[in-house]
Amino acid sequence: AVVSTQSTGKTVFRNNPANKGKFITSGLWSISRHPNYFGEIILWYGLFIAAVPFFPSAWARLSVICPTLTAVLILKLSGVPMLEKSGMERWGKDPKYIAYLANTSCVIPCLGGSGDEKKSM
Repeated sequence: AVVSTQSTGKTVFRNNPANKGKFITSGLWSISRHPNYFGEIILWYGLFIAAVPFFPSAWARLSVICPTLTAVLILKLSGVPMLEKSGMERWGKDPKYIAYLANTSCVIPCLGGSGDEKKSM
């Protein structure tokens, strides 16, 4: 639901000519800079949790490595770092963008605050 809601919201935003060259801060983006990645991570952990009762042995629980690797890739290697860098290159001199970064959780919706704890999650 998170992924489809964010996709629809972003499509509507991008299709509005008045938003050309702007960054999105409405809808799910008002509470998370990367709601799509939050949805992706929750999806994979949810599938793991749903499958646990059907695992034939305790060793099968090691499959938690899969959603964990996905989360690490998204949060630390590919998704978030690349988009954060791109956003800074594009809007880094815009005071509204800097305020958005300071006041909006990176991935997990509604985690307020400021500083490094928001940038890492």
